[in-house]
Amino acid sequence: MGREVITKKHNKNLQKKCFSSDYVLALNEVQAVINKAVKNSDKETIAIGLALKSLFSYYINAAPYIKIMNELENANFLSDIIKSQLAKDTINYVFAEILLKEKDIVSAKRYFNSIKNKENPYFNYEEIKNKFIFDNNTVESNPMIALLNIAKTISSKTNIDTLLKTIADETTCSLNAERCSVFLLDKTTEELWSKVATGIDFKEIRFPMNKGLAGHVAMSGETVNIKDAYSDNRFNKEIDMQTGYHTRNILCMPIRNMHYEIIGVIQVLNKIGENFSEYDEKLLVTIGMNAGIAIENSKLFEKQQQMLKEQKQLFSSFVDTLVASIDARDKITSGHSNRVKLYSKLICEEMHINKNLSDLIEQAAILHDIGKIGIKDSVLQKEGKLTPEEYAHIQEHAKITYDILSKIYNTENTMQIATIAASHHEKFDGSGYYRGLKGADIPLGGRILAVADVFDAITSKRHYRDKMPIKSVISILIESSGSHFDPQVIKSFLNISCNKIVEVFLSENNKTLSENDSKILSIFKIFELYDILNKKDYLTDIEREFIETFYKYYKN
Repeated sequence: MGREVITKKHNKNLQKKCFSSDYVLALNEVQAVINKAVKNSDKETIAIGLALKSLFSYYINAAPYIKIMNELENANFLSDIIKSQLAKDTINYVFAEILLKEKDIVSAKRYFNSIKNKENPYFNYEEIKNKFIFDNNTVESNPMIALLNIAKTISSKTNIDTLLKTIADETTCSLNAERCSVFLLDKTTEELWSKVATGIDFKEIRFPMNKGLAGHVAMSGETVNIKDAYSDNRFNKEIDMQTGYHTRNILCMPIRNMHYEIIGVIQVLNKIGENFSEYDEKLLVTIGMNAGIAIENSKLFEKQQQMLKEQKQLFSSFVDTLVASIDARDKITSGHSNRVKLYSKLICEEMHINKNLSDLIEQAAILHDIGKIGIKDSVLQKEGKLTPEEYAHIQEHAKITYDILSKIYNTENTMQIATIAASHHEKFDGSGYYRGLKGADIPLGGRILAVADVFDAITSKRHYRDKMPIKSVISILIESSGSHFDPQVIKSFLNISCNKIVEVFLSENNKTLSENDSKILSIFKIFELYDILNKKDYLTDIEREFIETFYKYYKN
């Protein structure tokens, strides 16, 4: 449908204007197409339209270059999502056209070589092909530009697969070749492996490092420049037979790291129009040096990421063990810390708190009662009212929490966890403990934890009482706003949808809401629940159904 809309009604005009000077009219025409496509949710047409809009905007200087390229990247992202080859080819052409005019020949050619379908209604492939055929003199006259583009591009990649593909793409363009493969050396298995080769769909392959031309280069360390592949017995003809590709000439060279150790092989096939020259060999040496450093850095980065992942998993297990030790001491309050974390997360989302601070608050929430490890069992598990001495003793857990966590978290960022966790009993009017902080002096995370902690405490069964009626619970929060609690935090909490609150109720037993109940509960916020409970006149059918559904989960 999208293709029909843009081709049948607009394509003739667009094609005509693509190669005319009337780009203002073309820009207006393509904007009209985009507007219609948006209404019809026609993603393919939107992607193509954004690409053409970027091109026409560039021609008439209708927007800053960076804005044009950003819009083109948006189109590219959309084409990836919808997997439209027509859109992808059109976008690659526009990238190539703009970058060529910006004198970025290597990048322009890379995008042009990525075009798969030469039959495209938006550009004439054969007509523009001549723009991207460069002889050796063109490349040699700008060797530094080619090398700087390669160095700049590959140095920004940290994922090894992405890096290898980038090296292959950039090398293919720089050497004016048809294909390039990058192989890495696995010293453990004594194999060469790769899953990157330009121009073909490629799955990971592995072969012994003493096999084939790449193996020969990896073993010998020499550069091989073959003008006639089929006349060299080191060339494996079977690959051409399997793929239908015809290899004419090959340039193959080892990739070395900073210690001059061979870590891989780069193999370039079929220099366009001629054989690989001595200049190509020198250029590939420089590319290989950049590639070797980038590959080593990528490997180090991946190792570091893996170590960080393992450290996080180890620390997470440690935290879980600490929390479990508190739960084990008092089964009736088991799960409290996790629910406080979930309520805190909901408040953070409602207040639009940034992810970094939200993560710190969640960690503080799960550990906020860790100080109870220093409280006597006779006090912690006492049924009935505490004596003044016992109450003073149990208050010590906030300070103990800080003392424990400040020794675990000792960086400037993570020290906030200890401070937040230890301030969950501070009150907005300054009458709380353990430091008696007031208002904004209490960390925001502590003010959030205070609401989450009290809400869970009074909606849960305790040794000395059952859970409170939900109407009384909400009344306490509202009446204590400005004294015990931060009014802004209370306002945000009351604005949370009731289905999210019920999901926290169910988290302890790993149960989930039914789809129908979730829909009913999601209609109302907590403050609306309170309003309905306070209504003196009749309830509507949906209100009655909502209350019955909420109580089904709250009471049980």
